[in-house]
Amino acid sequence: MSKDDFKEMTILEQGMIVMQEGNHLTQVKKGDYLLNLYSVGDFFVEVYYSLIKNEIEKIDVITDLSRIDLYIDEKMNPKSIS
Repeated sequence: MSKDDFKEMTILEQGMIVMQEGNHLTQVKKGDYLLNLYSVGDFFVEVYYSLIKNEIEKIDVITDLSRIDLYIDEKMNPKSIS
């Protein structure tokens, strides 16, 4: 599956693919959200889980790999990312 194919799916379809085929890499807290980083095939996906609504609000394909640095930085210096 390509990034473009994944982007064309509904959030429900994306969630199913992430749960079935994704590898959970790490999680950080950002405000009222838990951001979960997954690898799916040859790309990375960020899942935004709302602590207030108790649901997934957004699933994004990471196109800017510098975004992953925020997860690395958080693990090295634990604090909420912004």
